[in-house]
Amino acid sequence: MRATSFRRTLGMIGAGALALSAVLLSSALAASGSGQPVARQSVLGGSPAEPGTFPSLAFVLDVRGQLADQCTGTVVAPNLVLTAAHCAENMQTGALAPASAFQVVTGTVEWNASARQLSSVSRVILYPRFARRIDDGDAALLVLATPTTVPAIALATPLNSHWLHAGTSATIAGWGKTRYQQSVSTKRLQQAQTGVQTSAWCAHHVAQFDPKSELCTIDPPGYRTGGCEGDSGGPLIAVDPTDGEPVEVGVTIRAQYTCATRDPTVFTRVSAIYPWVHRWIIALKPPAAPVTTITTTSSETA
Repeated sequence: MRATSFRRTLGMIGAGALALSAVLLSSALAASGSGQPVARQSVLGGSPAEPGTFPSLAFVLDVRGQLADQCTGTVVAPNLVLTAAHCAENMQTGALAPASAFQVVTGTVEWNASARQLSSVSRVILYPRFARRIDDGDAALLVLATPTTVPAIALATPLNSHWLHAGTSATIAGWGKTRYQQSVSTKRLQQAQTGVQTSAWCAHHVAQFDPKSELCTIDPPGYRTGGCEGDSGGPLIAVDPTDGEPVEVGVTIRAQYTCATRDPTVFTRVSAIYPWVHRWIIALKPPAAPVTTITTTSSETA
């Protein structure tokens, strides 16, 4: 069985709905020829994010009825949040979730904090090549009805991601579960270090892995970190060595259903979907405010 999207059917990662009321929610990381993963210089377990860190992270809620599914996302423009397509589409029927089903929390590491920005969603846009049966291009954009003031995250592009290679240290961030079968939502944003692997290693360990649109990570030698339910749509962040700035290089999409950290976590390559994201950023950019010309009389300038 292939690794599965985080929000598939019950008993598989990502399909179990978190039993939280809508009211609460509203207020509320190269493989060698031997096939061994490449170890990083350090291995860190997951830990709570400190206030002020990961400012571009977004907590995505599907609040239909009395159940809520959660995902993570990133702000890529004041009115756009990037997340996983399977967070916005029924993976069994292919039905797109209505925009009215979502709420997005930004500006905080604790989604239920009083000091947060809460926005409804006016439109859901799936990556056009997304195919739910194979997770090809698993990405979506949520158009915010109320723009957020938090900064947009820098995205890897086809031209600036040449430095991303096996052994690159990276960070996973999300509000996903911190252990398998955890019954309640993680209120505090979690972050963990992991390591990028070669496409050959990923293809050997992940069924139907697409090296053109996906990348995978794992955390040897301790194997203590990885993604889990609720992290879907969240970022894989690496530091661009050319300028030292953090860049989102992946969108979290799938792992083994038990959240086992000895299995790789899979991501949509941001560089592969960047042209699509960029087109929508430009298309939905609010028009600039008109400039008012002030005319003065000769007596006023005398």
